[in-house]
Amino acid sequence: MFPVVMATTPIPAAFPTADEEALAALQSAVSVLAAKWSVVVLATLGDGTHRFNELLRRIDGVSRRMLSATLRQLERDGLVERHVYPRVPARVEYELSPVGEHLLNALVPLAGWGLEHQRDVSTAREHFDRLQSWRNRGDEIEARSASTPRIV
Repeated sequence: MFPVVMATTPIPAAFPTADEEALAALQSAVSVLAAKWSVVVLATLGDGTHRFNELLRRIDGVSRRMLSATLRQLERDGLVERHVYPRVPARVEYELSPVGEHLLNALVPLAGWGLEHQRDVSTAREHFDRLQSWRNRGDEIEARSASTPRIV
């Protein structure tokens, strides 16, 4: 059986678990990052100013539509600044705002945690999926046996 392991590092006392305002602020910050491409776009813009097509080429797998929507949302959240230069054709560039730079710096410890624990998370997911598979097979067996007439 998979051993239950408790966290060896306690939650810091400064973590605002009971402060509703702090929890709402944390939820708001996490929701900014919840979109699939937000962190990748922020990290790419961390290298400097880029035009839309440069970002499209550098971010593997993102569609034009998703990149556009992500940039628009990050601009709305104040994390990205959009600069339009009046030319023909118009030149549009994107860069991190000071708030976006600050957020990117705040994500560095989280990235470190991800690297440190990616094997743990992967192992836990595999274990969970294996248990789910066994449970589903058990349900199928029960359903089959319930529908099979018994010979007495």
